[in-house]
Amino acid sequence: MTLPDLLRVPDESDELPEPKPKRRTARIVHAIVWPLLALIIIGGGIAAWVLYNDAMSVRDDLEEASAAVAEFQTLATAQPPAFDQLQPIADRLAASAGRAVEPTTQPLWRIGEAIPVVGENFRAVRVIAEGVDEISSEIVDPAVVVLADFGLRRDEATGGFDLAPLREASEIATTADRVVTDLHEQVRSIDTDATIGQVSTGVVQFDEMLGKAEAAIPPLNSALAGVGALLGVNGPKTVLIAFLNNAEAAALGGGPAAQILLQVDNGKVDVVRQVSSSDFPLRTPVDVAVDDSAMQLYNDIFLNQPNGATSRPDFPTAAQLISANWQRTLGITPNEIASIDPIGLSYLLKVTGPVTLPDGDQVTSDNVVSKLLNEAYFRFPEGGAESDAYFSAAASAIFARVMSADYDVWAMADAVVDAANHGSLMMWSGDPATQALFEGTRLQGVLPQTNEAATVLGVYFRDRSASKIDYYLRTEATVTTNTCTPDAPSYTVEMRLRFDIPAKLELPRYVDSEIYDFYRTEVFLYGPVGGATTAVEVPEPGLETTTGPSVVDLGRPAEKFTVDLENGQSAVVRATFAGAPGEYGPTEVRTTPMINATAVTMAEATCG
Repeated sequence: MTLPDLLRVPDESDELPEPKPKRRTARIVHAIVWPLLALIIIGGGIAAWVLYNDAMSVRDDLEEASAAVAEFQTLATAQPPAFDQLQPIADRLAASAGRAVEPTTQPLWRIGEAIPVVGENFRAVRVIAEGVDEISSEIVDPAVVVLADFGLRRDEATGGFDLAPLREASEIATTADRVVTDLHEQVRSIDTDATIGQVSTGVVQFDEMLGKAEAAIPPLNSALAGVGALLGVNGPKTVLIAFLNNAEAAALGGGPAAQILLQVDNGKVDVVRQVSSSDFPLRTPVDVAVDDSAMQLYNDIFLNQPNGATSRPDFPTAAQLISANWQRTLGITPNEIASIDPIGLSYLLKVTGPVTLPDGDQVTSDNVVSKLLNEAYFRFPEGGAESDAYFSAAASAIFARVMSADYDVWAMADAVVDAANHGSLMMWSGDPATQALFEGTRLQGVLPQTNEAATVLGVYFRDRSASKIDYYLRTEATVTTNTCTPDAPSYTVEMRLRFDIPAKLELPRYVDSEIYDFYRTEVFLYGPVGGATTAVEVPEPGLETTTGPSVVDLGRPAEKFTVDLENGQSAVVRATFAGAPGEYGPTEVRTTPMINATAVTMAEATCG
């Protein structure tokens, strides 16, 4: 950001108007007033010169600080991060930020802010200088100390993890959230219509930087809160980890087939119990209040089958249902519930490396999905106790490897973020303060409540064949956004489904449909917040497709299609949603994490 001459210093070419000869009283007035005016003009010129030099000095220091910030970000986000090189850059940033802010604290600068026309320029520069200085002292300096030696290490005395670095990182992240949010509000209060071009450009650039930081901090806070909850940072807790089975699709990924209960306390983690979904009774609804709209869409399976808990694209709902099953059957109410599927495990195994199971089998990032979601059923074709034992052993071994912390923790942090952004890792906490830190992030497992940041549409699936057939399901979505009426756009979501089972492959009974001689899949399309459905179509019905119900769920129009297919057949379903007048961000599509990822094509409607 460069600053031009904000004030011009009078020079010899400036001529004062000559007084015209008038009456004696006028001459007396001139004799008194003009010397006073001269003193004021001279004083104003000196003040302008001082402010001008201060402004140039602040400009130079802010440019140096900006360069230091850019270098800091590059090294901190490198793979692997170069934390050992951050301290000199942080020192340089602190020095330049301190020099930049010092002139803006002087009374003369504040006087400059009060000068008509140019004052907002001085205020803008002060706000930015103070902001850079606060970021340096409140965030960067303490972060360097923590980052230089951050890691998950076990305490030899207790066998638990040393949580001091995690607590320090959480405190810094909390401070960063406060500092950046407050500063962003101040920057947005600057009237760029009253500032010159270069200052306006600098304000816009700083505003964009703060916007990116403001968006990045909540996921960081939620990740730290999630790790803290899993390690008992706030004292003794019970933590349930549910492993979802994408081969039998449900909106959030799949049913919670295998589950592990942990007892955690101040870094110490103990496995208390391992169960499968078959350990809970069927056809007996749990006592959880859910919306009528959800019951219409997902029917009684939602409440009376343990694997139905993840039917709705809302993880807090799933957590309540899973918890209710534990409370009713085992008398235990988990404090925290997390879910992960084999797709998410593949991200983690990229960091940990291969994991050997008790029977000598080895799972890797490349084969964990196929081994757990397909090969296991050919190995144990009847399913039941044998396959449950295999899944439990695999879950336990992978969990133990992750908890060893014998890997690059920063690479693991990236893997966890990737898994959450894919929809394969979610978390819920019974502690309102911890749950609040998940809010607005993908880890929370919810659809956004507004369209402002992004207009999120949902495409979800649920298997109704009592099978593990979704290993072979292919899905494609085409989403067309019509912004010809900008304040009330419309969205058309078209979904194509097809089963692609090798012709000569003989499927185990447990994989093939146990109910029908075809495959039944429910498709759920969610529109924008506050919108309404304007059209429901079935261009290709496959074997047969039925529509409905049409409801409002999670504050959005939601359409259900029940699609029956034979192998090799395709079906196409479509829904169009109209947005209510309001502010709409870029269109984004969230889908069930499928074994064969749903291909999404985005299109823009042609106006006129």
